[in-house]
Amino acid sequence: MAASNPITEDELEEVFQDDPEFGLKVLYTDFRDPIARYIKSKLWGLPSGIRAEEIKDVFQETMLALVPFVRNPDFDWHEPLRIVYDIAKKKAIDALRRRKFRPKQDVDGAIDRIAKDLAGTKIGLEWRLQTKTEWREFSAALHAAIDTVLTEKQAIVARCYVDHYEDFGEREIYAPLARLVGEITGEDENAVTIKKLWHEAKKRLVRELTRKGFNFLETEE
Repeated sequence: MAASNPITEDELEEVFQDDPEFGLKVLYTDFRDPIARYIKSKLWGLPSGIRAEEIKDVFQETMLALVPFVRNPDFDWHEPLRIVYDIAKKKAIDALRRRKFRPKQDVDGAIDRIAKDLAGTKIGLEWRLQTKTEWREFSAALHAAIDTVLTEKQAIVARCYVDHYEDFGEREIYAPLARLVGEITGEDENAVTIKKLWHEAKKRLVRELTRKGFNFLETEE
């Protein structure tokens, strides 16, 4: 899905408010890549891996689901990408269920605790002032960082940690995490090694996310 993103979300919102049908065309041509990346982040964990066709199918289902909203003249198009991502998430979950895979949790619901663990410190006022839009940006940046700055094994560990965070106890983390990683690698993973890989991954993720402007991850003295 090759597409550029020459306009901002605010401009996209103006287009939708003025002409929803044209807005849908702009969304399709100019925002395919970020939507596809979001869908990919939700499909991670498929037993046979993610195929381009599955991302394309979910993308097309998302666009079709938008048609009734486009035809409703009274629909509120405030923050159009939020609307699109909400639909894409539901369609991705439907695709997972068709493949007999049920997500263990809503990853977005645990993102604050995951971020606190990445920071490794008490979060101050700046953290508590984060908006929903900033939360979505952080979640997307975290998934992108896992895909781009980690080694293959670190990325597997990080994905398992993020996707199953709510399953871990406060002190019992690395043994169950090692089992989850082993289900993907097909190897008998050692908890000590997995702990080391996660801590190495955290350092890389914090550096990348801080570089992206998420400065609340910096350690407080």
